[in-house]
Amino acid sequence: MEPTNFPVNFFIRRLLIAVGIGVAVFILLFLLGHLAHLLLLVFAGILVGVFLRGVANWLSNHVPLSVGWSLTLVIFLVFYLAIMGSLLLGPTIANNFSELNQIIPQALARLQTFLKGHDIIEQLLENFLQQDKATLLAQNMFSRIAGVFSSLMGLVVGLLIIFANGFYFSVEPQVYINGVLHLFPKHRRKRASLVLSELGHVLRWWLVGRIASMTVIGILTWGGLLLLDIPSAAALAFLAAVLSFVPNIGPLLSVVPAALVGWLQGPMSVLYVILLYTIIQTLESYVITPLIQRQVIMLPPALILTAQLAMGMAFGILGVLLATPFAVVILVLIQMLYIEDILEESVNLP
Repeated sequence: MEPTNFPVNFFIRRLLIAVGIGVAVFILLFLLGHLAHLLLLVFAGILVGVFLRGVANWLSNHVPLSVGWSLTLVIFLVFYLAIMGSLLLGPTIANNFSELNQIIPQALARLQTFLKGHDIIEQLLENFLQQDKATLLAQNMFSRIAGVFSSLMGLVVGLLIIFANGFYFSVEPQVYINGVLHLFPKHRRKRASLVLSELGHVLRWWLVGRIASMTVIGILTWGGLLLLDIPSAAALAFLAAVLSFVPNIGPLLSVVPAALVGWLQGPMSVLYVILLYTIIQTLESYVITPLIQRQVIMLPPALILTAQLAMGMAFGILGVLLATPFAVVILVLIQMLYIEDILEESVNLP
């Protein structure tokens, strides 16, 4: 009887499968690395589509309009508000950013002069906030922000890509949902449909909460800075509203330019500005957001910060902006697909 070579063939086959999986994973990671920004833009478009469709469904349930007409009305209102906001507030904010481009270096120079007599602080200031570097940093940051309003082409193109994807996703969401469901076996499609529905629900309410919080923060900051007689209040309020889209990091970054501008008014103005931002952020964190986002998974701050750092290191500023909704998606998938389906433990999702 001839000796069998079954173990050898089995080992070679398993080895080839392992090598093939490794190569496939490497190719996938390579493609993801080169297509990362495109995929993030698609993800941003999905967020916009989920938001538009959700608002249209809500409107259709409360007024005698079909979902299609409600979606048309929602898109028209979004365009109208964007155009009117740009026409009414755009010139003021652009002028304020131009002023900030001049004020920030002056504030840094005055701060450096004030700290000349403090050896330790002066040494730290020389290491991290040298006049030339600080001026260059301020000019780069605020010139780029102001440049968005002076030449809107770059911003408009990016927003158009995201909004176009969001529009197509919102018009026929079931087409894309069915396409995703067909990637699963038939006996798993019902569960996959529930997961996608829950993802849409959570992301929709998260985005509604963020937009509402940004609006409230912008209005309160603008009014408070005007009461304190702080220059460039509109630009600082706009910056605070935009940066509040990024939890944890955004509010900390927004207070820095406002405090520097307040420094030109005197040390007490800095204290009042910091107190104003603290009150507004406390109000937003403990009153506004909990009221709005009762339907949303509450992420632990440490998890949000970790996601922001990881996404920022991997994908830059776009990764930081989308880190929180991406973390929401991952958390929902873990809770529904791993904790509920594999561990068979109940999870109370919103």
